[in-house]
Amino acid sequence: MLYKALKPLVKLSIQGFFKDIHFIGKENLEHDGAILVSNHPSALMDPIVIAAFSKKQLSFIAGAEWFGSGIKDWIFKKHFKMIPVQRPWLVKNGEKVSNKDMFEACYNSLDEGNRIIIYPEASSLTVPWIRELKSGAARIKIGADNHMKGDKVTKIIPIGMNYTNAHRFHSDMLVNVGDPIDFGDILGDQSIDDKERSDRMIEVIRREMKARVLHIEEQEDVLVIKNVLKLLSDILMKELNIAEGDVEGAFNVKKDIISSVEYFKAQKSEEMMKIEERLNSYIKDFEGEGFRRFNPFEKPSSFVIRTMLIMFFGFPIFIVGIVMNIIPFAFSKWAFVKYLLIKVSGETKQGAVHPAFAGSLAYALAFALFLVWYILVSIVAAKLYLAWVSIPVALFVGYQTGRYAIRYVRLFRKLMKIWRWNRLKRKNPSKVEHLLSERSAIISELMGLRKDYEKERS
Repeated sequence: MLYKALKPLVKLSIQGFFKDIHFIGKENLEHDGAILVSNHPSALMDPIVIAAFSKKQLSFIAGAEWFGSGIKDWIFKKHFKMIPVQRPWLVKNGEKVSNKDMFEACYNSLDEGNRIIIYPEASSLTVPWIRELKSGAARIKIGADNHMKGDKVTKIIPIGMNYTNAHRFHSDMLVNVGDPIDFGDILGDQSIDDKERSDRMIEVIRREMKARVLHIEEQEDVLVIKNVLKLLSDILMKELNIAEGDVEGAFNVKKDIISSVEYFKAQKSEEMMKIEERLNSYIKDFEGEGFRRFNPFEKPSSFVIRTMLIMFFGFPIFIVGIVMNIIPFAFSKWAFVKYLLIKVSGETKQGAVHPAFAGSLAYALAFALFLVWYILVSIVAAKLYLAWVSIPVALFVGYQTGRYAIRYVRLFRKLMKIWRWNRLKRKNPSKVEHLLSERSAIISELMGLRKDYEKERS
């Protein structure tokens, strides 16, 4: 009951927190009797997003440390169908670790056709790669298949959570959901025991999860790959005739760029090292001019004219959005920066929060403050107009104008960067010429390497 009541509100707030949420293979979330396995870059945000966009209720496997007694236990287990798991590294010395009840609860839930989500990396960490996986998901499937009545079989569904910035307000997210994993002859091989079967299954699960995130194999390659992605993603999409709104196409282009860079880092390390040095120098110069996330020279004049018209006619809506949302927005930002961010960064020794919880904390804080604020606004509106029908109107206007105000500010910032770029061209044309020529030369070198990569791959 509580889950169903909160779900629409949570979904609406999630859509407000992120700029865009994209799905690939969303229909695969709805398989009955399935174990959903996902990477875990953003703590509580990861399960919240999956639960909000799933049609049916999910069960969550969560650390036993989240549970307690009384009302807390009742809410988590009864309403949110959370299943506690004891994690050995969190158990006090001398205490026995037993997850027999957890496995039995999973078997029964899956047998009833429910879906369970599990994070086999076992902890949350914001990194651009899939970490080593624990065996829980494989062991649950093996046990559940033996437990199932009739000819039912448990499915394992791989999920990749991709954030442009896992902890930044109004960033983008891509949830990449795969088809049920085919384990080939691993499950039917009678020559291996359950331990080896589980280990081999985990290898397959990790491979399928890697395929659904922008996985970077070597930590030392993260920076150069991110810089190459900045330069080549849009260019390759145009070259391959991939539409701007084609989320899956854009994802595959980025995966291909990562593979090509990793290939040349291994095969032509000296050549790639020279390009990397040149690229780092260019990025440093370019970002030094204040254009870190935006390339103004790629925007035609029609973009400027269209944006200015949108801003002119949309200014009244922007003002309404500011008036109705500035207080909770400013307070939540202040509280996060002044209090929660300090705890996340570890600047305080006592009660420091893991950095992976930054996005979750920001969302939770904003959710609470905006909810209280909208309730107060709706009550005031009802009192002023002596009609309770004004409550949904106030909520709708506040939410929608608030989202518009955010987009308005972003458009304004883009225009300012275009203006600064044009000012730089007037005041320091040699600097602009150098930046453009370096960019063109680096792109040419990278595209040349890419052609070599395609030849060797074919």
